[in-house]
Amino acid sequence: MVERYDVVIAGGGPAGLAAARTAAAEGGKVLLLELQAQIGGQTQSATWVPTNVITPPLKESIVANTKEVRLHSPHKELSASGDFGTIIDRRLFDKLLAAEAIASGAELWVSCPVKELLLSGDAVRGAYVEAGGWAERIESELVIDATGARGEWSSLLLRKVLKRDWKRELLALSNEYLMANVTNDQSVDLFFTSYFAPLGHAWVYPFGKRFAMAGVQGVRIHPDAALDEFIGRRGVPRLERAVPVAAFRGQLPLEGPLSQTCANGIIAAGGAAGQIYVLSGQGLRYALRCGEIAGKVAIDAITEGNVSAGVLADYERQWRAEFDAELRAGQLLHSSLSVSHDQRMDALLSALEGKPKLQRAFIDVFTGFRLEGSLKVLLKDEEISRVFGRETVEKTLALK
Repeated sequence: MVERYDVVIAGGGPAGLAAARTAAAEGGKVLLLELQAQIGGQTQSATWVPTNVITPPLKESIVANTKEVRLHSPHKELSASGDFGTIIDRRLFDKLLAAEAIASGAELWVSCPVKELLLSGDAVRGAYVEAGGWAERIESELVIDATGARGEWSSLLLRKVLKRDWKRELLALSNEYLMANVTNDQSVDLFFTSYFAPLGHAWVYPFGKRFAMAGVQGVRIHPDAALDEFIGRRGVPRLERAVPVAAFRGQLPLEGPLSQTCANGIIAAGGAAGQIYVLSGQGLRYALRCGEIAGKVAIDAITEGNVSAGVLADYERQWRAEFDAELRAGQLLHSSLSVSHDQRMDALLSALEGKPKLQRAFIDVFTGFRLEGSLKVLLKDEEISRVFGRETVEKTLALK
């Protein structure tokens, strides 16, 4: 017997869970299919997010509130104080979000990799799942692709419908260790160096009293070797006696959002749609909101009896109205810093030295947490403007 649902969601990360919660709350019969054996099982362990992303039901996932950020370039260091958001345990965060989706009426299946999309003519009409000796066709009115961009079974819209892949030269690879026996230090450290992390950065996040997350992200690197070398050579004080007890590998497209995030019978949200702020690699805030929009638009289209690309384009209009300008700002600034990266980062930290307001603005711009006001504060400074380049600054400030 073929299973049939209104909405099938591929991927149990924040975008998929937010879509499932919303679509089920709107009255849809919703099934979420997760590749891994558990929700939040193989994702990165810690994520740095804006405080306002964490609603009361999700507050159990908070492991640290960020009050200090230390910035490190090849030859400069400085420390900034302020309210810089929250570090969450993603494994717990995703499970709490899954509980909300289930409470709204969504069904969740784990260990269910989506191997193919079911097609009827030029429209997607469901998913084919296969694991071991088990396989099943699951029909639906619409599929939401929330598979992320981290492996061969991700980015279904891109690979199965648009028939292409992410550009390899703009694909950042990452590895992150959960480190045990860490000196208690609740600050965030950010390292900007093309030696360890070309076109990316390295980081150390607090993760409770005796743990921390140490990671590296960059292009044209072997992420395991790069992270080992970073930890071994950089000499981060809190990690002197620490040892890794878990590893989390991934990849991140730096080319920006897909030019097309929906087609007949399918919507892509989150990493699968490239909805990522590439300056820092932040994506959770966009995944949550774009998942919500996708879930609402999906049910509206099904109720209307028309899941064509033309009707689903309302999803495209909504998410771009909210996020397109800031995602493009992140791309512009990232592109500027990719040329003579080490020299620019040294110059940038020199320009920030002794200027707490500018330091806070830079961290907000880097993370994308409070972008609009902070962009103006940061980029209207004469020294900062020279670092990024006047053309980049003008284009960035002109974004609406």
